[in-house]
Amino acid sequence: MKVAVLGLVGVIIGGVFSLWTGVFSGKSDRLADKPAPSASPSASAPHPSLSSSGLPAPGPDQGLPACGDKPGLDVTIEPKQLTVASDGSLTAEVNCNLQEGWHLTWMVQLDGVGKPVPHTNYYPKDDLTRPGPYTFDVHLSSSEPGSARTIYVVLMDGFAYRQLSENRNPDGSLLKLPNGARKVSNSVLVKRY
Repeated sequence: MKVAVLGLVGVIIGGVFSLWTGVFSGKSDRLADKPAPSASPSASAPHPSLSSSGLPAPGPDQGLPACGDKPGLDVTIEPKQLTVASDGSLTAEVNCNLQEGWHLTWMVQLDGVGKPVPHTNYYPKDDLTRPGPYTFDVHLSSSEPGSARTIYVVLMDGFAYRQLSENRNPDGSLLKLPNGARKVSNSVLVKRY
């Protein structure tokens, strides 16, 4: 009984305080903003399926071909050339659907690495998992002025992707791309001035 009386007193005090605040706040209840729409999925919306990694599995985007199935480029990178003092960014637009077990990966290629015999190093970066835009941040502050690298996107099946993961040097580089990896975007030359 005591708890019920205290609860009722609390409700009355809260109501009076709300009324008092409303009178002196200058707000009209009739002009109050509507609540923002919720970002959570509705109960009737289909729930995304999960991939083996626990992330939402990419759903097919209607009207887009499977990556690697059409002539031309599956991914377009802008700008076509980038020269920066230290930092910049590229944007890739993926215009295809990945088949199960396939991967699209950003690749950074550095030519003329090492002495006495210069060679090419490949540095795989982040994956692009579904259609849409992706940003690649370029950080060249620790690179020598005048240095350059080529950035593009490659498509690989599961076997080539495992080779890519298993055959890296301690610095994360590869001396060659795995068999079956193929370039599916334009190449962008990125330089530091």
